[in-house]
Amino acid sequence: MPQPVAFLLTAVLVVLAHRTVYAQGETQASKRRNTFYGINEDPVWNFKAGNPEAGELPRFRKMLKQTGSGAIRIPLRWRVMERKKGAWDFSVVDRTVKAIPADVEILGTLMSVPAWANGTVPGKTEGWFDGYAPKDVRDWANYVSMTVSHYHRHIKHWEIWNEQNGVDFYRPRPDAKAYTELLKSAYIAAKKADPECIVVLGGLQMNGIIPNPWSPVKTPDYLEDLYKAGARPYFDVCNIHPYVLPNEGAGHMMKLTRDTLALMARYEDGSKPLWITEIGCGATSTEAEADQARLLRDVFRAASSEPRIERVFWFLLRDTQKNILGPEGSMGLFSYQGRVKPALGAFVQATTGK
Repeated sequence: MPQPVAFLLTAVLVVLAHRTVYAQGETQASKRRNTFYGINEDPVWNFKAGNPEAGELPRFRKMLKQTGSGAIRIPLRWRVMERKKGAWDFSVVDRTVKAIPADVEILGTLMSVPAWANGTVPGKTEGWFDGYAPKDVRDWANYVSMTVSHYHRHIKHWEIWNEQNGVDFYRPRPDAKAYTELLKSAYIAAKKADPECIVVLGGLQMNGIIPNPWSPVKTPDYLEDLYKAGARPYFDVCNIHPYVLPNEGAGHMMKLTRDTLALMARYEDGSKPLWITEIGCGATSTEAEADQARLLRDVFRAASSEPRIERVFWFLLRDTQKNILGPEGSMGLFSYQGRVKPALGAFVQATTGK
């Protein structure tokens, strides 16, 4: 082959190789961006999945697709699927899962104990009755096994409880040793039902180290108490909810997050990824909505700069109806009526890079 032709061919091959590598890099970055930024929603309650005639699930699907997100966190409530012991009904949650596009990764949160399993009396029990721990861990393990088995083709990531270091979600009061037993039984049951599944620690209020300033019951050093109780082998991903106010900003969120990462390393758990499965802020005015969008943009950008953070989920897709969640009910990217809020634009910019 003549030297000029060989040189030209080499140059062309180099350019093509560079473009291929660049395209692969773009694809990988796009894929990571798409699943890295997730969204929270509860379609059973907020989109009336139990009443298909209401026509809310198509609206949910449309809103989810508008975000560009490749990951969603949804609760798969025990109380919804086994209202009476042994009487399983997956139909409502089946409709929810079916409404989620197949290319969107689902994080399923296992939570919400039915009254028959924890001995509470709905309406006469202090706080949310489904936050009370089950009396028999075998009932809990069976729920995990049944649910993971039923959805193993659609859901590969399972979160065990939610904010178990807060009294609103773990009653009668947070207990690291008791939760560790639930975590262990759930891990064993989930892995037996689907050996390929990933078990995620229940999202800890704040960073699992400092107490939640808004909670009447303070539980400092909860994550360390979990490690001391022997929880380390029974979760694949650590998980926190480092909520901050707009005036505190992303810097404070990252301080909370890095403190968690440091504690994980101290207990020889630093190789595990960290997920932030809730972050957000309420917005009840035009000015607050602008602050909300700014905070979303800043915390997403900050989280993406820390390689040990693998997912970050904004709370919430759509505002709830009034008086359901209080201030948290206004954290959505859409109003309850469907109005697009400024935060959606910031979210889409993160998920699409545009």
